[in-house]
Amino acid sequence: MLGIQSCSQKKNNFLNRFFHNTNARWNGYFNATEAYKTGKGKINSGHKENYRKLLPLYIYGDEEMATTVQADMDLVIKKCSRVIEYHSMDIKGKEYVKWIDDCWMLIGKAYFYEKNYKECIPIFKYVTKKFKGEQKYQARLWLIKSHIQTENYDQADALIRLLADDNKVPEDIMPDVKATIAEYYLTQEEYTKAMLELEEAVLIQKDKDIATRWMFILAQLYAEQGESIRANNTYKAVAKRHPEYEMEFWAQMNRALSYSAEDGSSYDIKKVLLKMLRDDKNIEYRDKLYYALSKIYDQEGSEERQISALLLSAESSVEDNYQKGLSFLELAEIHFARPEYIPAQAYYDSTVQYIPEDFPDREEIVNIKNSLTELVENILIIQREDSLLALSEMPEDELDALIDEIIEERLAEEEARRLAEENQSTTFNDGGFQNEVSNEKGAWYFYNDKTIGLGKQEFAKQWGNRPNEDNWRRSDKSSISLDELGTFNETAVDSVLSGITDKSKYMKDIPFSPEAKSKANENIVEAYYALGIIYKEKMDDPMHAIGAFRNLLSRYDTSKYQINCLYQLYRMYLNDNRIDSSNYYKNYILSKFPYSDYAKIINDPDYAKDMDSKKKAALEAYKKAYYYYSRGFYSACITECENAEIKMPDNHIALKFKYLKALSAAGSMDKKGLIASLEKFKKDNAGSAEAKDAEERIKILKSEKKIEAKDLPPPDYKFDKNGRHLAVMLLPVEGSEIEKIKERIDNYNKAYHGNLKLSISAVLLNKETHMISIKQFENSKTALDYFSDFSKNRTSLKKINELENDFFVISYTNYALFFQDKRVENYLDFHKSTYEL
Repeated sequence: MLGIQSCSQKKNNFLNRFFHNTNARWNGYFNATEAYKTGKGKINSGHKENYRKLLPLYIYGDEEMATTVQADMDLVIKKCSRVIEYHSMDIKGKEYVKWIDDCWMLIGKAYFYEKNYKECIPIFKYVTKKFKGEQKYQARLWLIKSHIQTENYDQADALIRLLADDNKVPEDIMPDVKATIAEYYLTQEEYTKAMLELEEAVLIQKDKDIATRWMFILAQLYAEQGESIRANNTYKAVAKRHPEYEMEFWAQMNRALSYSAEDGSSYDIKKVLLKMLRDDKNIEYRDKLYYALSKIYDQEGSEERQISALLLSAESSVEDNYQKGLSFLELAEIHFARPEYIPAQAYYDSTVQYIPEDFPDREEIVNIKNSLTELVENILIIQREDSLLALSEMPEDELDALIDEIIEERLAEEEARRLAEENQSTTFNDGGFQNEVSNEKGAWYFYNDKTIGLGKQEFAKQWGNRPNEDNWRRSDKSSISLDELGTFNETAVDSVLSGITDKSKYMKDIPFSPEAKSKANENIVEAYYALGIIYKEKMDDPMHAIGAFRNLLSRYDTSKYQINCLYQLYRMYLNDNRIDSSNYYKNYILSKFPYSDYAKIINDPDYAKDMDSKKKAALEAYKKAYYYYSRGFYSACITECENAEIKMPDNHIALKFKYLKALSAAGSMDKKGLIASLEKFKKDNAGSAEAKDAEERIKILKSEKKIEAKDLPPPDYKFDKNGRHLAVMLLPVEGSEIEKIKERIDNYNKAYHGNLKLSISAVLLNKETHMISIKQFENSKTALDYFSDFSKNRTSLKKINELENDFFVISYTNYALFFQDKRVENYLDFHKSTYEL
């Protein structure tokens, strides 16, 4: 009878309390605590610190880790739940088993690490109301953590204020309270408040490892806020505490990265870095150490040393592509600022190869690289054509001797390369120092100093060394550096051409005939004008742009770009307030080209606005016409094109309208009629870009091979997170009761998603497939939430979801591409990789 009574949870006596406290602690709670420790250990061991970014104050794990530890945390929940069920002595609202509140807290924490916030938040709230003492405050603390994780910042802020006004918060949880409040302020980007809270947390935290980690984060915050001295001192203090080696290494590294010349001498920091470089255990970190040194040299204003350190950093980097990309980026930016565009292009190109997709400002870096690549290509065209033109003017015997000399050099190079390969010689090749080009480029003349020199001499003779009449700020920069060109080309080619001794290969690109010479000069004209535009529009470098335009006028004063160059020079000199030079080009245009659009713009500034307005109107009309054409509405397209011809007869894209009209008219023709129509257009508009396109279409039509849709590349679908979306269902035409399905979906929408005010439409995607569209959703998240609810519904939508159909969400932009392409599998692949992760 005593044994039965001792197990009672409703009678408050010593034996009952002793029995349930003992069993609660040493059976369920102990085992739950061990499982909790195991799960936490997995989270900590699975976490990889990224010292380049602000470290997290707490390690909670990601979604994948939550799945990994779910079994451990489920065991915690199970054990603690049994303790509460079988050992709780809640009598008249008071709990007499002191482990019960611990079990509730452990259950809440287990759900927290499973990222099941819907379960953990009510539990923490329950503990704050049910229990007193430390667990009440622990529960409030974990409620704040939960609200931070769910981005419910108003609730987090309210609880923080509640804790701040409570003077009964236990001392042993105060470090955690302060650090959690700091975590909240970091999410709000209130860094000063975060630092103040974290400073207090560090001072009262008794756990050395935790305190050291928080000190490191505090140093990171000081550095981000520009407090370099405090950052330096705090990193130094972290290193003296000898944490695990990677943190100690980064503490020393970050001392250098946060150093400012205003902080005083860098001697001590450099001494530490150089010592670390000599230590064999830092071999894998040398790229980072050299990079840190480069930052100090940057602060000291020693640019050449900075460049040397960055080159050593890139060369030392074996596995860390991020660091390699970072070093190349610094090199690219240095050369770009000088400005030395050719080496800058090489380094930007290497940067893009190594930096990850989520690298800060990656899109801007890629854009700069692309602009520089375009610029360098045009520089090389000029140098190539000038070199070849110079070779074409050489006496035959001299040219023959020069080619013999080059062949000998090439053979020697090939032999040296063969020997190096046999000896397994390795050479640092990072993309920044060696730019390989295809063997088929015919660039043999770049191998020889003499042929390169011929191109340079031609440059100098024509424009490279002439004085600058306008006293530009740096006259030697108005033209492209020939030494720069030569250096780039001498290192640009690293491949061996087949048939080294075949002289005909060396002769085939030289323009001996008048037609070939004319073509070479045309290439130079195009390259010069492109250079000027790139310098002006993409590089924001009027100095080089002026040089390019003036050089083009100097060498080819009657080229098709003559008036364009004159107007560009007029505008750039005017913008630079160089009135005399500006007036010179203005008067030249007005006297030589009085009826041109440029002359009209000079005389009447509003003329340009009117032209822009007309261009915009023409582009809008063309966009509308092309929309109809792309969807097969040929009659509507023809009408739009004819309207444009009537309303805007002199528009700048009149030929594009004419071509689109011809293509639409051909839409209803058979293959023979289409070819005839395109042949006529090509003949009437010879030399235009549209005529060339027509010629390509004719070739395709005449080819025996029929191009299947499956052979075409998939559309360029792009994820539009914040753009409007639709939900789309595809059903077979045969056997599908479309109207009934639409009615069921409409009823479901009104019942469960009435606030979205959705509409439904149905069209034929093709002759076999119905397409039901549900619209519209404001963004991808709203669409995906609907998609998920719809797909899981097994009541009102059960029959629809059991049908064999394709169901997906799609942005309006991608919908246009999908409707035109009609290949369902292409979009489903995109949907799976983008929306279903």
